[in-house]
Order: sequence, then C-alpha cells, then structure tokens
Amino acid sequence: MAEKKLSELHPADGARLLESLDEGEAVKRIEAAEEEAAAKALEEMEPWESSRLLRNLSASKRADLIGLMGPDDAVDILQEFGEEVRGEILRLLEDRKRKTLSSLLEYPEDTAGGVMTPRAVALSPDMNIGEAIEELRRQREKLEDLNYAYIVDDEERLIGVLPLRNMAFREPGLTLGEIMDEDVKTVSSDLDQEELARLFEQYEFISLPVTDEDGKLLGVVTVDDVIDVLRREDTEDMFSMVGITEAREESINTPWQISLKHRLPWLFVNLGTAFLAALVVGLFQETIGQYAVLAVFMPVVAGQGGNSGSQTVAILIRALALGDLREKSNFSALLKESWLGLLHGLAIGLTVGLIVFLWKGELMMASIVTAAMICSMVAAGVAGVCIPLGLRNLGLDPALSATIWTTTVTDVFGFLFLLGLATWLLM
Repeated sequence: MAEKKLSELHPADGARLLESLDEGEAVKRIEAAEEEAAAKALEEMEPWESSRLLRNLSASKRADLIGLMGPDDAVDILQEFGEEVRGEILRLLEDRKRKTLSSLLEYPEDTAGGVMTPRAVALSPDMNIGEAIEELRRQREKLEDLNYAYIVDDEERLIGVLPLRNMAFREPGLTLGEIMDEDVKTVSSDLDQEELARLFEQYEFISLPVTDEDGKLLGVVTVDDVIDVLRREDTEDMFSMVGITEAREESINTPWQISLKHRLPWLFVNLGTAFLAALVVGLFQETIGQYAVLAVFMPVVAGQGGNSGSQTVAILIRALALGDLREKSNFSALLKESWLGLLHGLAIGLTVGLIVFLWKGELMMASIVTAAMICSMVAAGVAGVCIPLGLRNLGLDPALSATIWTTTVTDVFGFLFLLGLATWLLM
C-alpha cells in the first residue's frame, strides 16, 4: 500500500497511509496526488492530524483541498487553525462555499450544529414524486444523506419527512405533501453532541434534522457523524483517565515533542499525590522499623484498594456519560459500591490473612492485614463514587482526573489502616 498513489486507494486506506508516514513524506504524497483523492483522504483523518499536514502546504493549496471536502469535515479541520489562517483559507474559497463554512463555524464544535452537514434533501410539499426524483438526480453529487427527504414550506420551516425508498412504491403523480409523515423528530443546533449520540443510540436513528428556534431546517446529522463523535469522546475519556491532556491530538504516530507536552503535566500531578502517600508512611517510621515485615504487605493492601477504586470509577464515569445516573440514584450507587467494597474486602482480606498466617505463623499480623484490607476496599468503593460525583458538581470532567485522585485516596487510606492498626495493636 505504501507504494500506491492516493487515487488508487480507498479514502480510508489513503488516510491510514498518510498517518503511517512521517510528516514530510505525507506532505509530498498530498502534493503529488490528485486534489480530489487527497481531499477525501484528509477527510477520513482526525481533524487535528489533517490540519497538521495542511499547515505545510501553500495557502492556495490548503484552500483548494478544503473546498473539495464536505462542509462538516471542512469545518472540523478549519476549527483546528487559528483565526488568521482560517480567515486566509476562507478568503480564497469561492463565495458559496465560503458562506456555507462561515455559517457552520458559528456553531460550537461540540454541538449538533457543529456536527451537522447543511446538505440535506429539502423539497417542497407541492412537488410530485416524479419531480422530486428528478430533483434528487440533479443534486445527487452534493447530498450526503440519501435516506430521507425533508419537506419544507416557503419559509424553509420543516413540516414533514419522507423516506426516499417510499417514493419508489408510490404513484409518480402524488405530491410529497400527501404522503409525507408530519411527525418529525428534530434536534436544536445547540444540543450537546453527547446527548445527540444518546438519541441515535436509543432510537436507532440513521439521520436527524437540525432546526433553529423558528423550526427552519438548518441541516442534518448522519449516523457516520455520530460514530465519529462517539469515537472521539471514548478516546478522550480513556486518555483523560490516565492523565493525557489534549487527548484528541495523541496517537501512536504523534511526534514525541507533542506527546511529551500532553503527558508530562499529569505525571507531575501524580508525583505530588504520591508524596502524600509517602508522608503518611513517614508518620509510622518507628513501627516499620520494629516490624519490617509490614513493608511487604503495604503494596498489597494499597494495590488492591487502588484496583477496586479504579473499577468503581470506570463504572461511575460510564454511568455519568450515558446519563444512567440521576440525582436520586447517587446515594444508591454509594451504598452499592460500599457494600461491594465490604464483600471484596472480606474475600480478599481473609485470603491474604490466611497466606500471612501460613507464611509467618503470626495470628495478630494476619488479623491486622485482613482488617486493613477490608477497610481499604470499603474506602475504595466510597472514593470511587464520591470523587467522580464531586468533580462533576464542581463543573469538572470526572474522566480527567478521577482515577488519579481515587488512587491517591486508596493509597493513603491503605497505608493508614495497615500501619495505624499495627501501631495500635503491636506497639
């Protein structure tokens, strides 16, 4: 595939090829390729990756490629540029394309307006089926959603919807107004993209029209756009949970300088939280000095608590993202995870306690480790619920740092329970 031209590859394969090359070689491939093939390959890439390659091209070449893209993909890429470069590209586009992209750029990128394409099939209710089919043929190269025709009045207000396949089974002389479905599900342009994705998942939509406050048709969101949204959201959440900032700009092919900038800040945060756990251990130096065997069990207790807490955090973040967790169920979730922590603690704690007793032959030490494990696992369950909910209530993204803070809490409490009980019962 590396030797093939972009025009010889499917756009998705062309995108993968460009992503696998270093930046300089990828830019050469784009410059040498037919513009339409290059534009389609860039459309298939993540917007930040496409913009990174386009920055290496001349202003006129950038404008030519973006002008060949679908409006929704073109806008996603334009949003990656600064205002000066974006304005330069827009000025070089033909008037109609410039006006379309400029209007789409007014919508926040994480809303239905920022995801939609204006290329919806909008037809008059007075058209008959034969006329509508002719109009579709005339516009077929420009349209992205060929599942539904949206029926609009003289003021472009959406008044009905008609599955295109239905036209093939009706008499050509019937008007669209006679056979359209007037019960149309629409979304507003400011609907959050995560809520939009939930609607598609819940009702299995193929596409959804977007309207303004007056009911005028603005565009349509298609299922492939929603798949892109879900993939980006899942990637951002997954990376955020392990402390990678600007997650959408991170991949295996990302230059090391960019990766370093994205990953290092949270590693410093993690370093600070690790010192909190070290501070707790430092309070019990005398106990550890007399009972050095405690150092063997410290990572066991803290590690199990951390793993349990991470499981709870993952469940909570998913529930928050899907809208499964309502205010009235917060307390129920806390009770459930605390109860699970207790059960997990009993199962793991008794197992570890038995191992300690068989290994060291000390019933008191085995009891201390068992009790510390139970307390640590309960604390992990509580922290795994309270920390994501607390971050959400503060207006912060729980996925961004919940795991780091939960691990800190489980480490601190794990050491505190183990060393505190040992100091109390053995010293």
